[in-house]
Amino acid sequence: SSMALIWLLVVVPYLLGVVAGRGTKQPKEDTHFPLALDWAMNWGEWGPQAFCPQGTYAYAFELKVESEAAIDDTSMNGIMLYCRAPQDVGHDGVKPKVGTLEFTVTSTVQKWGDWQGKRECPEGFLTGVMMKSEAKQGILDDTAANDLEMQCNWSDFTINGGGNPWGTWSSYTTCPQGWAICGIETKVAAASAMDDTALNNVIMYCCDAAASLNS
Repeated sequence: SSMALIWLLVVVPYLLGVVAGRGTKQPKEDTHFPLALDWAMNWGEWGPQAFCPQGTYAYAFELKVESEAAIDDTSMNGIMLYCRAPQDVGHDGVKPKVGTLEFTVTSTVQKWGDWQGKRECPEGFLTGVMMKSEAKQGILDDTAANDLEMQCNWSDFTINGGGNPWGTWSSYTTCPQGWAICGIETKVAAASAMDDTALNNVIMYCCDAAASLNS
């Protein structure tokens, strides 16, 4: 009968899907997704997406910052991610390996400022981010993005990037358990004859690290 056919074609597959937990995990074809900040400035253009090599994830980062002493202070100019394979990062009280293979990735980086030194997770990978940004200052000096703080290993442990003090922090945005930061895209203002701001916004990307972490 038609009712039996409906039961066979619709109801049974639906029940099997519920039992199997369909819809509770990221689809396999979704290899990465963006973490967008809820507070940042908007001058400039988005640069290229840059990703860690497959099988590696970001465990450390570094900021390029123009110091507070500058007259036209651009503050943050760039963000670099350091990528490693799971076996080479810190775990279970063991520090990250020294002298092992790692990769660096950046999106757009402006010309001002100095790199502030690598900040690394003592264990695991970078899994969350928040950024400090200063609102438009009118006739005063605009700086836009000033500092970055990142979460390690889905925990309460965070690392500060050593930027400048102005502005307000965004909320934290984090990868779900088993996913780690693996890529970056920055919005950077071009050099102008007036008030430069350089880096304004960042999108980090999460990749599914569960298979690598369990292998």
